[in-house]
Amino acid sequence: MNRGRLLVGFVLIALGLLFLLDQNDVLDSGDLIADWWPAVFVVAGLLYLSFTPRHITVPAVLIIIGLALLARSLDFVPDWLQTVFWPLVLVVIGLWVILGSGLGSTTVQRGDRVNSLVAFFGREVVNESQQFGGGSIFTMFGGTEIDLRRARPVPEGAAMDVVVAFGGVEIVVPEGWRVEVKGIPLFGGWSNKTRRDLALADAPLLSVEALVAFGGLDIGHKPD
Repeated sequence: MNRGRLLVGFVLIALGLLFLLDQNDVLDSGDLIADWWPAVFVVAGLLYLSFTPRHITVPAVLIIIGLALLARSLDFVPDWLQTVFWPLVLVVIGLWVILGSGLGSTTVQRGDRVNSLVAFFGREVVNESQQFGGGSIFTMFGGTEIDLRRARPVPEGAAMDVVVAFGGVEIVVPEGWRVEVKGIPLFGGWSNKTRRDLALADAPLLSVEALVAFGGLDIGHKPD
């Protein structure tokens, strides 16, 4: 069975049981969801790590964000820190934008892999490697465009891991590439607009494993 369908099925069953217990006055589903909603980030990180154990950066970010929000939601954060929690979050985000690649920036990555982490801004990444091996893309509350039109995968094929939460990712590839996409859609999804009729059986292969939550992933031959 498809892992995405299996996960969505379990989530719906859990919500159904939760609301059933609420209707029978066993518990208050509203309070439970209000306290534990950040656990979604932790679960997403653990699932992503289980599917793609070779890349730890993206799931680590998801788990850290989830644990931080969960600690505050469950009142594990000391009272003196409660008053400065969100201002500190904004300061950290501001420093990330200033010290990172910048707002709406274009980056040319000359290695054989693409690695990008975007939060609260936009970024375009260009890679022209002739031994392209894949990479890891994380986008939250922002947008990322990956331009691979002048790249070429290694003979065994390139593999990319993509996480999108409340944002969008666009991957642009040359005509003739074979593109395979699989993963987990959580109130989001992906589209593969590549010309399959132009891809031969031995054409360069790009495999994409995606986790898309409240966002979208588009793969095609031309930038939108």
